[in-house]
Amino acid sequence: MTKFKETETTELKKSTSELKEAIISICSILNKHGKGTVYFGIEDDGSVVGQQVGKSTVKDISKSINDHIDPKIFPNIRIQKISGRDCIVVNFSGQDTVYSAFGRYYLRTGEV
Repeated sequence: MTKFKETETTELKKSTSELKEAIISICSILNKHGKGTVYFGIEDDGSVVGQQVGKSTVKDISKSINDHIDPKIFPNIRIQKISGRDCIVVNFSGQDTVYSAFGRYYLRTGEV
């Protein structure tokens, strides 16, 4: 079984109910590293729990990122089977200097 670990550029979220926190994490990772990955369906301890995926789940994530991160980024969002469960993987990158989420600026600090 694959074990996941949060790093400076990888964020784990149990489900899309934590989408706002994920968007803040995306912003803070962009401001420090310029690229990263968020996994939905994986607990903080790295265990895979899966994410329920409806017809509009990926679209909703994309819209929320588009609406709340400035300047705009265009993440690659896909559904991926991990340990036999559906998870959502969001890969993102950006070259602009400072990103904001929900009108505030964030910087990734020592989350390893």
